[in-house]
Amino acid sequence: MSHKFLNLALRQRLLKRWSLMYSMQPESVLEHSAIVGILTFLTGKIAEQQGRQVDLSKMLSHALLHDMSETITGDVVTPVKRANDTLYNEFKQLERAAEKRILQTAPPALHGAIEEAFNPGGIEQELVKACDIYSAYLKCRLEVAFGNAVEFGDALARMEESVKSVCDRYPEMAILHQWFGEDSDCSVDHLITSNDSDS
Repeated sequence: MSHKFLNLALRQRLLKRWSLMYSMQPESVLEHSAIVGILTFLTGKIAEQQGRQVDLSKMLSHALLHDMSETITGDVVTPVKRANDTLYNEFKQLERAAEKRILQTAPPALHGAIEEAFNPGGIEQELVKACDIYSAYLKCRLEVAFGNAVEFGDALARMEESVKSVCDRYPEMAILHQWFGEDSDCSVDHLITSNDSDS
């Protein structure tokens, strides 16, 4: 029997993020999930080095599938989702219903693993959410660096506040930001030729 889950997951490459905003560099949901996955790997390793007990496999699974419900719901920008508590709660219920529908496209033998990947809970889910926020911050910063402040200037200001909040709450995120944040909008020549310090 053929199952549709994988090909549905790959459809995320067709879903455009930031759909109400003009982007200099368009970003798909699949690309975003890959970025969150890289950030999650780095953050998880930092967490382990700082002595926090985390399940990195659980974190990475959630990072890769955290937005898969959007293959059914589409991408809805955060200001719309969070316009008020009622609307936000309705969207969360819609996402849960979409995840249940998506689960039915996978082999039963994988249902447990996929359910956990959708909602692992605990510090693992919290840190992936922090990485999700950081990914949006990087996107906004890059767009503004490209001269697109009309569309992304306000969003960047909001995301800077959000990043400050997650850095204050999670030491792992503060270290990630310290180590990697400064060069997020630099040229490839700078990234390749600059000398990195050990700090």
